[in-house]
Amino acid sequence: MKTPVFSHNMPIQSVKTFLIVLVLIALAVNARAQCLVYDGQGNAVNNPTWVSCSGGAYTVFIQGPVALGLITIDWGDGSPNTVVNGLVPPAFVQHTYAANITNYNVVITDATNGCTVNGLVVMEEPVNASIQIPIGGVTQTCAPDDLIFLNSSTDVSSNTTFTWDFGDGSPILTFDSSNAGQIITHTYLQGTVNCVTQVTLTAENFCSFGNPTIASFNPVQIYDIDDAQITASNVLLCYPDTVVHFDNTTAKNCVPQGNTA
Repeated sequence: MKTPVFSHNMPIQSVKTFLIVLVLIALAVNARAQCLVYDGQGNAVNNPTWVSCSGGAYTVFIQGPVALGLITIDWGDGSPNTVVNGLVPPAFVQHTYAANITNYNVVITDATNGCTVNGLVVMEEPVNASIQIPIGGVTQTCAPDDLIFLNSSTDVSSNTTFTWDFGDGSPILTFDSSNAGQIITHTYLQGTVNCVTQVTLTAENFCSFGNPTIASFNPVQIYDIDDAQITASNVLLCYPDTVVHFDNTTAKNCVPQGNTA
């Protein structure tokens, strides 16, 4: 295709109009090549996501910014495929999913334009983080020792991500949804906490919308053995100076919690 050559005599307004038309044509061609449809946020994309956080039935609407050709829609829930010969805006196709906590993969194939849309329907509720101490577990010990915690979070979906912070400076641990209902063991080492610390569990899924829920358990009491130390006033004397003072400079643990002995 030859590049258009504009005469210097062509009116400026005509040139602008011509360029706008070219851009619109290019956008339309590009939209058809990519098979764009609107996602749950109203954005025209090739890989849409629709999210329902109600816990009930959910209806998805399929509509594009430009006309689609002969399309076949696999809704991903085992229902019959939907075939439409030409979907011209503002026309749309809808499908209702029964109440469930799961994901569905939606595949829209446009035989006319030779393109495919791969979408995701997410049906869940906002996850609620929760920590419990299992039966037989304790919340205080002398380091080094292990403590156990139960992830008792509710409304967990397969999209949920958990992070554990044990409050002792150890690396934060990240788990997928399978951590729900599980007991996790953590080893507290000497010198890592000042006797009282807090364990924090963060939970997030699609329905958190960037605002994860946070559960904390405290106090978790990790005691340690005091480090006995003696400090002398002098280690080298010249007669007649023969008096040395010794001070108890033991490094005490848990001073804020009352260890003054």
